[in-house]
Amino acid sequence: MNEYDSARIAAMLELYGLQLAKSNEEADVILVNTCSVRAKAEKNAIARIRDLKKLKTENKSLRIGILGCMAKNRGSSLLKDLPFLDFILGPDEYRKLPEILFGASNPLGTAPIEGNAEFAKLANSYSAFIAIQSGCNMRCSYCIVPYVRGREQYREPNSVLREIEAAVGEGVSEITLLGQTVNGYKYKGLNFAGLLKQVAEIDCVERIRFISPHPHHYTSELLDVLLSEKKISPHVHLPAQSGSNSILKKMKRQYTREDFLSIVKILREANPFYGITTDIICGYPGETEEEFEETLLLLEEARFDNAFMFAYSSRKGTPSALEEELITVEQKKARLQRVIDMQNSITLERTKLMVGQREKILLEKLSRRNSGEWLGKTGNFKKVIVNAQPSFKEGMYVECVIKSFKGHTLVGEKCSNSPI
Repeated sequence: MNEYDSARIAAMLELYGLQLAKSNEEADVILVNTCSVRAKAEKNAIARIRDLKKLKTENKSLRIGILGCMAKNRGSSLLKDLPFLDFILGPDEYRKLPEILFGASNPLGTAPIEGNAEFAKLANSYSAFIAIQSGCNMRCSYCIVPYVRGREQYREPNSVLREIEAAVGEGVSEITLLGQTVNGYKYKGLNFAGLLKQVAEIDCVERIRFISPHPHHYTSELLDVLLSEKKISPHVHLPAQSGSNSILKKMKRQYTREDFLSIVKILREANPFYGITTDIICGYPGETEEEFEETLLLLEEARFDNAFMFAYSSRKGTPSALEEELITVEQKKARLQRVIDMQNSITLERTKLMVGQREKILLEKLSRRNSGEWLGKTGNFKKVIVNAQPSFKEGMYVECVIKSFKGHTLVGEKCSNSPI
């Protein structure tokens, strides 16, 4: 979502005659788009911002602004801690940028160049992020997002479809729909399953992905669409957070372990190679050893292809920050390491299963390590390297047989009859 917001801001500023600077030193405006999901994200952002102080000292006309969730979360305290900043804007205030930077009128003395500032600037020629929803109504006890992004807002479907069609017109074939709880989308009777069907009807869209869904919003209708529509990639990032029902209840996740595993079962029974990735939090306040063991059992049963794994990080302003923590930082780290070790083993096993499979690979870029290899991804979101051929180019789809693997990366060989 942050990448998409940055791309949208870039598109808007280009309408006002700005262009991307080659370096910070050459810039007239520097915007730092921030995240607040974890305390570490804010810490890293502030460190990067402090590095810009020297540039401001050397160039008094340089404008530096902080955007995004941290701007909303910390507010005016950022201006106190970082007095060289010129302004801060939260996630819902990006439209104010032209007025802040240029005043009431365009610096070029004309109306903005024709275009739609709601559309994001494309990062590459083959894949595009498309936001369909922002904000979150779920109010998970540990999460700061609802407080900085606000309640859910759903984008008008025709606007979504127009942006996708514009991206396809530029050569894009892979579309990723974005939202904090993307599968909770609804607009005047149209739900997420219905929107997916409409996206699939657009010519030249080859692959459809989405992030991040919430297990609570998985319906039988949605599962039917995911498994029947061939353009929808067989991969989902499905955040579990915990395998313990008692912890899930404390987290206010609004589903049970059994609910979660039923989704996994339906997807994997339909396609054993369906890619499922997840998020896991270790050491939530009050988590007992028995409750933690239930998370390990969930990993064993769900057989995730990969996971983002974290030790619990308290976020001021969330309900969980008021709960008593019963385990030490060292115990949290130890639990996290056990989860990492188990998941790495499972990831390796899931990777091995792909050997011998015939897969359609989307070529993304030449390998930096070896110019004789291309990097791409399967439909189930696994990274593949394949020997380069003269006809290969960014955004091309090729049929490959998976011959082996290096770590968690697959090694493919282009099929002789694969279309180029």
